[in-house]
Amino acid sequence: MKKFNPKVDNEIRNIGNIICYPTENKLKKAVRIFQSERGGGFGTIFLGLAAILLAFVVFINIADYSIFTYKRNAISKAMDYAVTAAAQQINKTQSIVGVANAFDEDTGEKLLEGVEIDIDMANRTFLTMFYENYKPDDLSIANNLLICATSTMDGKLRYSIKADTEQKLDGVLDNPVLIEERINQAMDQLWPDTEDNSQVYIIGNPKTNMIENGTYLFAYIKDIKITGLYLQRQISLSSFAGAKLERKL
Repeated sequence: MKKFNPKVDNEIRNIGNIICYPTENKLKKAVRIFQSERGGGFGTIFLGLAAILLAFVVFINIADYSIFTYKRNAISKAMDYAVTAAAQQINKTQSIVGVANAFDEDTGEKLLEGVEIDIDMANRTFLTMFYENYKPDDLSIANNLLICATSTMDGKLRYSIKADTEQKLDGVLDNPVLIEERINQAMDQLWPDTEDNSQVYIIGNPKTNMIENGTYLFAYIKDIKITGLYLQRQISLSSFAGAKLERKL
């Protein structure tokens, strides 16, 4: 019979500890590392996809707004061209007094009072010039356009407002500042559902005070619908111009 040798058995157990237990610990550690790296890999992929998606959304929004801005600026330019051309449509029959008395006999200065714009011709000219300079297939402004022609006579402001291609309103104001109120009243009648933020403000701009001193045309287009890449926005635009009467007299 083999005798029990504590020294040898301890050495065997120690060898077992060295061989078996460290190997098992290393395996568990390796599994944990693998699992950790696997989870980290999925996290990195997820973050990468999220960043790509965010960049794509930002790019699409920028492209959409860029297209909207381009169309808005093109419409604004077309409107400026149109109102400048329409302001030249002088009604010589109604303006005969102003045309006949074009110069002051004492000073030689031009007298521009009483020179009026033909509002009907101005309306047609505005639409023609607008569409010639901006030609979208899906935009019609005929029923969203209001124009106001003004002239001065004996210190009073004459005005003629035309909207919706049919409605027309004429009048005389003792105070030219009231023209802003009259235009907004006409807008309320034409578009009863107009919100307060759709009102026009003319006198607030010092440059528009020139309307008191000559023959001018003011144009307003309500609720222009502009589609960018995918989103549709709605804006309203206004513009005004003075008649170049030296070319007419």
